[in-house]
Amino acid sequence: MTSPGTATMSKLVFSRAFAALSLAAAALGAQAADTTLSGHLVYDTDVVLIDVTLATAGTVDFWTDSWKAGLNFDPTLSLFDATGLLLLTGDDTPDPALLHAGQGGYDSDIALSLAAGHYLLALSASGNDPLGGTLADGFSLQGTTPIRLDQWTQPSSDINVNDQKGGDWALHLDGVTAAGVVPEPGEAVLMLCALVLMAGALRRKRA
Repeated sequence: MTSPGTATMSKLVFSRAFAALSLAAAALGAQAADTTLSGHLVYDTDVVLIDVTLATAGTVDFWTDSWKAGLNFDPTLSLFDATGLLLLTGDDTPDPALLHAGQGGYDSDIALSLAAGHYLLALSASGNDPLGGTLADGFSLQGTTPIRLDQWTQPSSDINVNDQKGGDWALHLDGVTAAGVVPEPGEAVLMLCALVLMAGALRRKRA
């Protein structure tokens, strides 16, 4: 979950370190699996970055069940390659027959074949969409004053279903080798400090 005024691009720096960890894990022989991640958005400007690794080429399916019949916000998924190039954006599911269990018509779905490698998946509220063809271009609400979701009228709001006031999100990633939320800057610093302390403890133990 991002905090108000946090620049989306600041997360890209930490995503590279996280990517290296993910690729290392994949090299240890991890197999394709189904992963579920969840969290909570607070502001309309929030963007969650998911680090995704495929050890081998294959078909993947990324989908949300966050809409909850209008109790939560309308999510959008945007997939970028390892260089930050936008590959695909997935918004409302066009065919009700294709819905996964728990999904609603305003949930998002991206299903496609990908080469082995590293990818970044962005989850945001619809209306805060990629500005251009790369992650570096940012998102449409970047730089605006953050508005809490419980006070925001989302562009896709429906007055009959509570205006999407909730911020809970759930994301399913089928067919991936590894996936995890990219830490925010503060979390990344804590992780690095913990690693340094662990390394120091191991050195002292060996001595």
